[in-house]
Amino acid sequence: MRKMRICRLRPGMILAKAIYGPDGQLLLNKGVELKGMYIAGLQRMDIQYVYVYDPLMEDVEEVQVVSDVTKHQTIKVMKKTFGCLKANGLEYGQLMNRRFLNTVEKLIDEVLANKDIVYNLDNIRYTDDYTFTHSVNVCILSLLVASGLQLSRNNLKEMAVGALLHDVGKLWVDENILKKEGSLTPAEFEQIKRHPLFGYDILSEQANIAPTSIKIALQHHERCDGSGYPYQLVKKEIHQYSRLVMIVDVFDALTADRPYRKALPPHKAVEIILSFKGAYDTEMIRLFLDHIAVYPLGTALRLNNGDLGLVVKNKKGRPFQPVVRICKNKNGRFYASPFDIDLAETKNLFITEILSEKERDRELPLDI
Repeated sequence: MRKMRICRLRPGMILAKAIYGPDGQLLLNKGVELKGMYIAGLQRMDIQYVYVYDPLMEDVEEVQVVSDVTKHQTIKVMKKTFGCLKANGLEYGQLMNRRFLNTVEKLIDEVLANKDIVYNLDNIRYTDDYTFTHSVNVCILSLLVASGLQLSRNNLKEMAVGALLHDVGKLWVDENILKKEGSLTPAEFEQIKRHPLFGYDILSEQANIAPTSIKIALQHHERCDGSGYPYQLVKKEIHQYSRLVMIVDVFDALTADRPYRKALPPHKAVEIILSFKGAYDTEMIRLFLDHIAVYPLGTALRLNNGDLGLVVKNKKGRPFQPVVRICKNKNGRFYASPFDIDLAETKNLFITEILSEKERDRELPLDI
């Protein structure tokens, strides 16, 4: 399958992955042939990307850490939870209700069942649902990374709750600031910086939330070198779960479209995170990289020998060495039979260029 921006879709393309609406309703199923009216409808709904069938990758199937159904059910629960908190404020004491807790348990079950799967970023998001989708993504990836920490199920539950609710304090930040397209003024940024404190206040008043979960909401913008906020804590003062969630939080935010910038590809987001030496826990960075696809399925890469191909597999613990399906040689000619190369098992071959989506579609068009 191939991720395509809506503006690059053409009638006749085949959906390789189902499309769901903002409330989790199925809009178009996998295998549907796109028509002009479908594409126009997706544009009106402000969907940025879809996945379409790619003959070069017809045997490649994405295995998800958490199913689409579970993910969308969780987003619905988050919407209801945040809505009740917004309406009732500190008087709302039913946050940890059965529906919320069952959702957390379901996420843990699916992540643990798929803990050896590498997380492939899903960029199909709705602008108005950013906070909810972001929170669910952060929870899923945090659980996946935490599967390497040998935590008890109760510890995983505490971390999952904190990850899901890490941005709850943004409910008390002016929405116009959160959605502002231009640069923030110093005063506006100061208000943004208060959302961990708002989150701490909100969660501290709720029943049955573990202190470690609350710490994630308070500390997810701290940094190990003391450069974060709100208290400029250093590594040993920041809870282990917070040191994990802060990395995932930044990664998911960088790889999402925001009012003030376009989404970055995962490899660029990783470069930015690694550039802040000392800001993040080294062990957490290692575990994080072990579990993500730096080059997601379908990424077009050029190797040092000039060959061009598409990523068809990522392996746990090998974030920068995917399996690549070689399609073109250094002279720009297609191979009669594309073949796969595992960069982790091949000496003297490495990635020299990551093509943009536009470059990929030009070099490896779907109508070849």
